[in-house]
Amino acid sequence: MDFLDCMIDYIEANVSLYKPMRVGILGDEDSIAIRPTPGTPPDGYLAGGRLRNYPFQILTQHSNAGVAYSALEEITKTIDGLENGAITSSDGSFVFVKCEVYTTPNFVEVTSQGLHVYTAIYQAELYIAKEV
Repeated sequence: MDFLDCMIDYIEANVSLYKPMRVGILGDEDSIAIRPTPGTPPDGYLAGGRLRNYPFQILTQHSNAGVAYSALEEITKTIDGLENGAITSSDGSFVFVKCEVYTTPNFVEVTSQGLHVYTAIYQAELYIAKEV
């Protein structure tokens, strides 16, 4: 499923970021990461499709706390409340239903390198058609 890559494309097209986003962990310098978080099993339908809650986390890291926090706030404003069709799968693996903020932007830590880390958690709802 290409959901995280599609979400990155949407965010980077709609928010001016200090660094490109990456899937996985933060880098050693200023960076922005997105990654899946644990969630509940999908609901199945008689027709074979599944409605899947897809929780994910975005982390920002910057030498300036204000830059890291502001970037995460802008991302949150951009993706909180997105509705059906706002994001399109490039490989047809999902149909985007909605996205909402689950945990608002908050402070995580200052790393030993002096980088300020902030995070927020979101929950997308995706429809996964029956695989043939």
